[in-house]
Amino acid sequence: MSHKADSDFAKHSSLLKDTFVCQFIEQAWDLFSIFDVYGNLTYASKNFSEVIGFIPTDFQQVVDFIDSEYGMDLHKMFIKTLQTCSSSKLEFRARGVNKNIIWFECTAIPIRNDEGVLVEISFVLTDITLRKNQESRLIAMAYHDPLTGLPNRRMFKEHLQQMLLQANRTKRPFGLLYLDIDDFKVINDTMGHDVGDAFLQDFTHRIKGCLREVDMFARMGGDEFTILLPAVDCKEHVESVTRRIIQCFEQPWDIQGQQFRATVSMGITMYRSGETDATSMLKEVDIALYKVKGKGRNHYQFY
Repeated sequence: MSHKADSDFAKHSSLLKDTFVCQFIEQAWDLFSIFDVYGNLTYASKNFSEVIGFIPTDFQQVVDFIDSEYGMDLHKMFIKTLQTCSSSKLEFRARGVNKNIIWFECTAIPIRNDEGVLVEISFVLTDITLRKNQESRLIAMAYHDPLTGLPNRRMFKEHLQQMLLQANRTKRPFGLLYLDIDDFKVINDTMGHDVGDAFLQDFTHRIKGCLREVDMFARMGGDEFTILLPAVDCKEHVESVTRRIIQCFEQPWDIQGQQFRATVSMGITMYRSGETDATSMLKEVDIALYKVKGKGRNHYQFY
C-alpha cells in the first residue's frame, strides 16, 4: 500500500472513529461539554437542552445553572485542571428544566494537542440523583426514629455534645429535659400496640406544639424522650416549657376510638459552665426523673 493510501486510510479510520464517538456521546445519558482554556464552549451534547433547558455557550453559564453554594467549587475545578493538567471529580446539586433537583457528578478531563499542550477541558456530568436520594434515606434511617420521625438516641447524643462545645465557647446556658410517659406499658397491654404506636405519634405532635423551632425533640427509645432547650438563661424559662407540656396532657386522648388519659414525668438539668460530658448530663436528668417517679409522677424535677 502506498504512502498516500496509508494516509487516506488513516484519515478515513479517524473520521469513522470520530463519528462513532459523536454518536455515542449524543445517545448517552451523561451531559458532555468541552471548553477552551478561556472558558468558551467548543462542544455541548444536545441532551443539555432536555435536562436543563438550554445549551450553554460558555463556562459561566454552567456555573450559573447549578446551586450557588457549589459555583466557587466548579470555578476552582476549572482552574485546577488548567494548572495541573489532571482529571478531577466534583459532586453538585442543580435544577432541571422542570425546576426539579438533580445531583451531578462532574468529571473534568484535560485535552492536549499533538504537542502535549493543554488546549481544552472536557466536562462530563453524570446524573447521580438516585444514588444521593438513597444515601439521604440511609442517613435518615440511621439518625431518626421510624415511628415518630424524631431524631433518635444517636443523633441526639451527637447534637448534645455539640451543644456542650458551643456553650463552653459562648457561655450561653441551655436546658435538658428527659420525658417518660407514665404507665405507657398499661396502654400498650390493654389497648394493643397499634393504639400505643398511634398514641406515640399523637404525643409527638402535641409536644412539638409546646416547643420552639430551635428546640430539639428526640426519641431515646420506647416511651422515653429528650428535649434540648438552647439559649435559656434561667430555670424559669425551662419551667414554663415543662408547664406547657403538662397542660397539653390535660386534654384526653382519642386514639382509634379508644379514649383515655395519660400523664408525663420529666427530669431536668441545666448546663453548668465547664461541663463537657454529654453522658454525665443524661445521668443527671435520669436521676431527676427517678425522683419524680418516686413522688407520684405527672410532674417535673430539677437535678
